[in-house]
Amino acid sequence: MSPNRGSTSGGTHVTITGTNLAGVTMVMFGTRPATNITQVSPNQVTAVSPAGAGSVEVTVTTSGGTSTSIPFFYVAPPFLCSLSAVSGPLAGGGTIVATGTNLSTATSVRVGTNFSVPTVISDHQISFTLPAGAATGTVPVSVITPGGTSNSLFYTYVGVPTLAVLSPTSGTASGGTVFTLTGTNLSGATVTFNGTPATAVTVNPAGTSLTGTTPAGVAGNAVVQVTTSGGTSNSLPYTYVGVPTVAVLSPTSGTASGGTVFTLTGTNLSGATVTFDGTPATAVTVNPAGTSLTGTTPAGVAGNAVVLVTTPGGSVTVPGGYTFILRRVYVTNAFSNTLSVISTLTNTVLTTTTVGTNPSGAAVIPNSTRVYVANSGASTVSVVNTATNTVTGNPIPVGTNPRGVAITPDSTHVYVTNNGSTTMSVINTATNTVLTTITLGTNPYGVAVTPDGTRVYVANSGSGTVSVVNTATNTVIGTPITVGTTPRLIAITPDGTRAYVANAGSGTVSVINTATNTVIGTPITVGTTPYGVAITPDGTRAYVTNNGSGTVSVINTATNTVIGTPITVGTTPYGVAITPDGTRAYVANQGSNTVSVIDTTTNTATTISAGAGTGPFGVAIA
Repeated sequence: MSPNRGSTSGGTHVTITGTNLAGVTMVMFGTRPATNITQVSPNQVTAVSPAGAGSVEVTVTTSGGTSTSIPFFYVAPPFLCSLSAVSGPLAGGGTIVATGTNLSTATSVRVGTNFSVPTVISDHQISFTLPAGAATGTVPVSVITPGGTSNSLFYTYVGVPTLAVLSPTSGTASGGTVFTLTGTNLSGATVTFNGTPATAVTVNPAGTSLTGTTPAGVAGNAVVQVTTSGGTSNSLPYTYVGVPTVAVLSPTSGTASGGTVFTLTGTNLSGATVTFDGTPATAVTVNPAGTSLTGTTPAGVAGNAVVLVTTPGGSVTVPGGYTFILRRVYVTNAFSNTLSVISTLTNTVLTTTTVGTNPSGAAVIPNSTRVYVANSGASTVSVVNTATNTVTGNPIPVGTNPRGVAITPDSTHVYVTNNGSTTMSVINTATNTVLTTITLGTNPYGVAVTPDGTRVYVANSGSGTVSVVNTATNTVIGTPITVGTTPRLIAITPDGTRAYVANAGSGTVSVINTATNTVIGTPITVGTTPYGVAITPDGTRAYVTNNGSGTVSVINTATNTVIGTPITVGTTPYGVAITPDGTRAYVANQGSNTVSVIDTTTNTATTISAGAGTGPFGVAIA
């Protein structure tokens, strides 16, 4: 008999094969008759089993009698409780365990429209290989046994996830960066960074995007992948960035008006932003290795500022910070015996300090703590404390009619030309006393110290020469250098290679080669009665005040030619000084009691007048 088992509810079609089966009248399953008996041949009949239970004997009755019996087993229908996986890849191939009852006789498993041959583990469990799906989506799963077909559970075929965009693409090596991934088939995703799972992963209902938090990693490149029941995605790159470190900030101070170009060296600086007391620096550029950056300081408040460097790898505070300096312009007022203090931030006069009679030249000590003022009418030098803008100590007696003032780069000595006594006084800044007096040419006027502090150049207005003094011995070197008529002020280039001398009597500027102490080429013709001269910090331009024409000429120091047309300032300009960042030049206009401010980018001038003293003459910047 085939089959020899069937459902307890009956209805199993069986075929019975034997001999002498012609004329069959009855087929019995135990005590119950089969239905739909059909004579196939003298040796074969078919029938449909009645309902029953357990094992029963099956007999066939014909006119010749009743046959011997063969067993038939009633099998209870299967029932499914759970599947070990409820979703998986469309390609199939995974092994799934089904749990339920009456599964020991399972012959096949239907998954959607496809079938799989099961392996019986016990009456309560079978395993089967997932067949490939026809399309993504949910399909019914049922088990077929001789006892019938089970109830259905559901299985979802899932497409392989794909990744399109990761944002951001870098973050701190300590982890904790919130990220977003977009793509397809992301439902149920886990995300790994170099195999380490991300946390707090949340997928949108459509399965097209997710967010999460990066795990910690090692500085460098990482591979990001998503795994779902549909498989493992393509990979996207991510960069773990080490926490930045900073070694050197240069410079460590600059004007409170901002605009100072700075450099930072360190490690892991790629992608950095830099703030000064919370205000971002501008034009920040990092080198490819991430070991240094440059930028421009923002405006700030005078005093120390916290400098914070922030990258995708974290933030670091620069040790020592940065000092915003409220740059001040000091202008001597020859006719009111005062010194005006001007803020470069607002271009307004902060205060006015009384000094000696007829103040002339002035110079600020390199650490910006003191201003030395030559009082030509009193033959003294006043020392002004820049913190309080008050005169400190007694005036220092020098020679007759002191005019020019220059200070060595190491701040140890002040050189003051005494126009009326053909000498130069050397002041010790530690004691504010005169160390020695040096005899020079006739009527010494302007004075400048080389950047290395080894020599002093003095313009002798009465003899049309420039004397050179050795600062180590405070003695004159060689013979005076002949320049133009009535030389006044003098300035030396930042590299120390040239000295520019304004010749008031000849309307020219002489250029001295400091290596040979000889005049270079032909004197440069400027305006009427040139008096003051100052050179930009980058050494590219010299600004010359033309006392007789109320203008300032600009000289290109590469070609030693005048650039453009003279800049109109106030009446009878004398002294000129340029800010350390090179952005502005300040000019003292004695005849109009004003100070002109020249924007060195556009070479245009504005005027400061409120609060200025009478007869502005010399200019120095702290």
